[in-house]
Amino acid sequence: MSDQFTGKVLAGKYQVGDCFSESDLGKIYHGTHLLMEKPVTIKILSPALAVDANIVRQFSGEAKTASRVIHPNILNVTDFNADQNGTVYIVMEAAEGDTLKNILQREGAFSPERAFSAARQTAAALSAAHAAGIIHKSLNPNNILLGRDLRNRETVKIMNFGALTPDYAQNDDEENFHPNLKYTAPEQDSGISEPDERSDIYSLGVIFYETLAGETPFNGVNQTDLMFKKSEELPAPLS
Repeated sequence: MSDQFTGKVLAGKYQVGDCFSESDLGKIYHGTHLLMEKPVTIKILSPALAVDANIVRQFSGEAKTASRVIHPNILNVTDFNADQNGTVYIVMEAAEGDTLKNILQREGAFSPERAFSAARQTAAALSAAHAAGIIHKSLNPNNILLGRDLRNRETVKIMNFGALTPDYAQNDDEENFHPNLKYTAPEQDSGISEPDERSDIYSLGVIFYETLAGETPFNGVNQTDLMFKKSEELPAPLS
């Protein structure tokens, strides 16, 4: 999806800014609520997918799911709609900072103190979501934002709760497996059972490991190799 939406105004009130993150369904932008002159975050469903009523319905379900829990470490959903041109979007509170994915690529491994702080805040957000019966299902560094609060402390904001996730078990392109496969729990890879709280905790463990080591605990030459390692092998010691 190209940045065809940058500069556009949705539903007469949300102006779309620059794109800062991307998912399988579309892109996430900084934006502005024009009437309130307030910064927001806007997730736009790819136009190629917006013609599929089932996907739009599931995208709407993502917005409803995410809006059910309010927590300081979750990017809270404030609106969901489709404008007169058929653009389907979710509006969230303003996103500060950058994704953990971009920061790790740019800076490498964190200090233990910084890694622990990010993991603790992420765990707190997951705990609140799980208490409300909500599973993230696709926790990975691209869904975690790191910013600063008024005291200049690094803060976590998780987004994309309940988002649609690829069916890894049906992916025949083994040489170009989905990058998020590194973060999913083994039971998600097989497609045998639905992800639950333990699946999110597994993903958090992988992310915590990556912030400390600078790389994920398991890597493979293809999809089958990666899935085998996740199920049968122990991760290399952090040292």
